[in-house]
Amino acid sequence: MTGRDPGEDDRHRADRLAAVVEFSGDAIISSTVDGVITSWNRAAESLFGYSSQEILGRPGILLSPRNRVAETASVMARVRAGEVVEDLDSIRVRKDGTEFPVSVTVAPIRDEAGTVVGVTSIPRDMTERKQAIAAAQRMAAIVENSVDAIIAKTLDGIITSWNPAAERLYGYRSEEIIGKSLFLLVPEDRVAESRTILARISAGQRVERLETSRVRKNGTEFPVSLTVSAILDEHDVVVGVSAIARDVTEQKAAFEAAQRMAAIVENSEDAIIGATLEGIITSWNPAAERMYGYGSEEIIGQPGKLLLPGGRASDMNAILAVNRAGGHVERVEATRVRKDGTTITVSISLSPIRGPDDAIVGISTIARDVTEQQKAAQNARRLTAAADLVHNVMASASFGIALADPNGSCRVVNRSLCDILGYDEAWILAHGLRDFVHPDDLERTLQNRARAIAGTADKNATKGRLVRADGATIWVRLVMVPIPGGDGEPDLLMTQVEDITAEHEAQEALAYHALHDPLTGLYNRAWIMDALEADLRAAKRGGTSVGALLVDLDHFNVVNDSLGHGAGDEVMTCVADRIVAVLNPGDRLGRFGGDSFVILVQDVHDVQDVEQCAGRVSGSIAADLQVQGHRIVPTASIGIAVSTPTCTPESLLRDTDSALSRAKAAGGARWQFFDDAMHAQAVARLTVEDQLRDAISRGEFVVYYQPIVALPDAHVVGHEALVRWEHPTRGLLSPADFLDVAEDSALINAIGAQVLDQVCTLLAQRPDLPGPISVNISAVQLAAPSWLDTVTNTITAHRVDPARLVVEVTETAVLSLTDSALAALESLRGLGVGIHLDDFGTGYSSISVLRDLPVTGVKLDLRFVHDLTTGPSQANALAHGLSGLVNGMHLTGIAEGVETPMQASILRAQGWRLGQGYYFGRPAPMPATDQSPDDDRIA
Repeated sequence: MTGRDPGEDDRHRADRLAAVVEFSGDAIISSTVDGVITSWNRAAESLFGYSSQEILGRPGILLSPRNRVAETASVMARVRAGEVVEDLDSIRVRKDGTEFPVSVTVAPIRDEAGTVVGVTSIPRDMTERKQAIAAAQRMAAIVENSVDAIIAKTLDGIITSWNPAAERLYGYRSEEIIGKSLFLLVPEDRVAESRTILARISAGQRVERLETSRVRKNGTEFPVSLTVSAILDEHDVVVGVSAIARDVTEQKAAFEAAQRMAAIVENSEDAIIGATLEGIITSWNPAAERMYGYGSEEIIGQPGKLLLPGGRASDMNAILAVNRAGGHVERVEATRVRKDGTTITVSISLSPIRGPDDAIVGISTIARDVTEQQKAAQNARRLTAAADLVHNVMASASFGIALADPNGSCRVVNRSLCDILGYDEAWILAHGLRDFVHPDDLERTLQNRARAIAGTADKNATKGRLVRADGATIWVRLVMVPIPGGDGEPDLLMTQVEDITAEHEAQEALAYHALHDPLTGLYNRAWIMDALEADLRAAKRGGTSVGALLVDLDHFNVVNDSLGHGAGDEVMTCVADRIVAVLNPGDRLGRFGGDSFVILVQDVHDVQDVEQCAGRVSGSIAADLQVQGHRIVPTASIGIAVSTPTCTPESLLRDTDSALSRAKAAGGARWQFFDDAMHAQAVARLTVEDQLRDAISRGEFVVYYQPIVALPDAHVVGHEALVRWEHPTRGLLSPADFLDVAEDSALINAIGAQVLDQVCTLLAQRPDLPGPISVNISAVQLAAPSWLDTVTNTITAHRVDPARLVVEVTETAVLSLTDSALAALESLRGLGVGIHLDDFGTGYSSISVLRDLPVTGVKLDLRFVHDLTTGPSQANALAHGLSGLVNGMHLTGIAEGVETPMQASILRAQGWRLGQGYYFGRPAPMPATDQSPDDDRIA
């Protein structure tokens, strides 16, 4: 009987353990007690970007940001003492320098005697979790601040959430209504309708813009527009109902008013006739048919002079001229000719017809036959009814209305005006404009009034200030309309008054926040950039310089991490106040983001002026301060640069940033001037820009093509065009070597045009190529006014079917789309060009972009693909969810960066139909032709 060697069993167990560590979905890192890395698994390579050969034997502190070194040392000390540190929130640094949040567990490694001989660290990337939390917070803010009522409820109608707009709309507070049935809000005759809606939602349907009615807490019933949709859980199971309700009382009233107006015209006893400015008849109501004898089909399109007696055309021309100038002609008696040749006496009123932009687009004529006494009596009754209508309109109007004589004394005012001003009707009628117009606006208001009476005023509303009875100043919108008297001259002025105080204050607040930092009250980045541009122009004209100081607090994250962000905010405001206190008049200060400030010193004649400013600022910041009972001694690093005649705002601040980096690298708490070495780096970037310009003129850019394949069998279904630079001395360069400079200098527009031309040339030469070719478009190109013309002209010149071309736009570029860029994409989609959203899942755009943009396809970002695992993981769940979204919206879905059979297999199982990556083929000068499927590749 034989037995296994115990040593061999230990080796087998060690091998299995090593395999578990190596293929774990989490990064597992071992180091000595001194922090030197001794093991590094595949997940660590993917997470940090270092291969095992690069990192083994190096200190683990390399993976921590500088401001986390103390924290890392403290954790190591605790573990060396035998403690296990679990789920520590911290920050780590990848090989490429990017920082990312992690949750890390650190444990001691003990030998047989129990002595701590090493440390094991398991960091887990928390980037996506933090982004998900931020997205949820943004969504909650949208719901909280929505102007529409947003209500959630269970499938049987029990209310579970109720936003502030719902409280305002229905009158119930959330604590009164949550847990109650939605049928509390439904009129009795609408209960069956509501039950049907719930049934449809439970079946997965959506109900959009349903016009119905609801009941407020006070029992009043009102019309609403409802959009109702299902709430799904993570398994796409319907678990609740979301309803968005909007009060449409005013819209219905406006629609009914328009219908009443049409009915008035159609049923009027007066002939109501519309005509162009040249007198060509465009509308003709039934009363006009009865009065003149012409049917509408006979007269519309004919000149109005057809109705005039001979020799009276000049009279009509004079009246039309008044209307074209914006004037009104009322109650003029004239002779007109009927179709049968008989004449009638009519009383006519003519008014200009205005378009949406208030431009005069035609003439409206109201004609009344005054030859018959019965008609005259009817007219008198209508006039009385019209006067009653005006009185009722004034009484019911929500805005103030006043009729005043030429001297400014009010003759008639409505209740709304009294409410706006806080005076009763008798007081307003006994006083004039000077008694309630703000003194600073009085002269301008009187001038506007005079122009309105003279008929020379702008027809648009004007803004002004009035003083209420309680002394408060309010902002109003004023519209002044002259009302002619019997002699045609204005004898009354009608003024409409709308209280816009809340709107004005909101606009003022918006303007302030657009240029100021909300925490410190200092100017923000946008204002500083504009001010620096103006200062540089002034310095160039005056032969002086501008000093720029970039101030960054040292170790500020320690305050936030130890005392919380509230303490950090307190420190920031205190530091801002200290800097303000030591600046000279004329110096400009702004918060540039985070814990950074920018100071601009104008009219610099001696560099010592800037250095003295840095000394004052540094000294003021360094004084002790007490925050939440803790003594803090803040310090700051300062980067300094002085402008030259060729400086731009961007280049000068770039120099200060370089200097700041040097100050930080030297230990902080100091200032550093931008020196020759930094300048050389900036010049090197300019050299690349100059070489790019030459490369464009010499046509040194070439296109490489990477295949896009069908995942089930790996046959080629298309390609992506990737630009390369055939540099005359450096050889073939990838986009990473020049693309940033090309975009910053806008040279990407010319490079992109050359790439597109080469792609279209190939498409024209190779009608046999499988599928379309995708071309990448940057945000800079989309913003160029001529980009759409370049694309369409290139397609036309090469006679390429637009359907063989796809434009790829990154998700980040979508966030900055202008209206013109969106219109350009929609135009291309209309031609048949495909629109794909690249790097999907890496930006902060809403999923609604897939609905609102003309998107035909989505590319899953390679970072999701890299993180795929054979077992359950966040990356798998996200990739699977996005696959369902893409397929559900009938979009083309492409997974980028496929490098292993495992990744290809997982993506196929998740429903991704297309893939791209080194596993299927590297970029090459010519597109790959279709090949027989490789059994190993598609297994």
